[in-house]
Amino acid sequence: MSPAPGGPPPSPFDIGDRYLRAAREAGMLSRIDGLPVVAGEYREPASGEVQCLVEHADPALLARAPELLATLFRRHPGCSSAVVRVPAHLPTPPGLQPLLSYLRHTLAAPAPASDALRLTEAAEADDEAVGRWLSRAIRDASADRGHTETREGAAESVRRLLEAPDRRSYLVRVPGRTAPVGHATILTDAYDDVSENEFVELVDILIEDAALRRAATTRLVAACADTAAALGRPLIGNVTHPADPEGQDRAARVVEALLRQGWTPTHGYMYASRP
Repeated sequence: MSPAPGGPPPSPFDIGDRYLRAAREAGMLSRIDGLPVVAGEYREPASGEVQCLVEHADPALLARAPELLATLFRRHPGCSSAVVRVPAHLPTPPGLQPLLSYLRHTLAAPAPASDALRLTEAAEADDEAVGRWLSRAIRDASADRGHTETREGAAESVRRLLEAPDRRSYLVRVPGRTAPVGHATILTDAYDDVSENEFVELVDILIEDAALRRAATTRLVAACADTAAALGRPLIGNVTHPADPEGQDRAARVVEALLRQGWTPTHGYMYASRP
């Protein structure tokens, strides 16, 4: 998921000592060839697939990922796949395909003002529109991975997001139009257990008007970044990598575009099916 030597330096989102201690106390920390691994079984909500979730593996084990996976599949015979967390500064492990790429927004130029666009914070009356956009994002992400997120499942995910006490949604409005043309939704109290980091999670951005998409996205990202800066926390977004080769290429182009816009990789999750 990350370039080899010469790529990003170690990230604050690498594993924390407290997490390792907690994993050891919970019996989740084991060793392969004397090197530490934190792994356990996890049922993926959209597909119901039982996965071996690897939240940490020593870099030497990641470098020979096929051997690591073979051992884990023997230890977890009920798992049909593995999902492995990979720090951004490490080379891409062999035998794994990208699943999620996480990136941190870094300092960028202020978004240009535009008389054609106005940003407002969503009110309760806007929840129906925001909920529709979030539902679309959830179902599209599941479809990209070859899963079918049921309408009921998506509705429950949307309900949890809308009712989250730290959820904020920003809307883009255009003079002369009653309805907003898009949104950005963030969670301001997100927490990454593995690295022990508080952060602001950029859950979704969607702009329905293609002609306004670039300018509106820039304004929304700036608003989310301002909110994160005011809280003293990083703004973190993610890119889902579809399962098919064409989708993988498309997601890689999205990541490359974000890098050009000043986002920095922090970590990612990669996927492998049981042989």
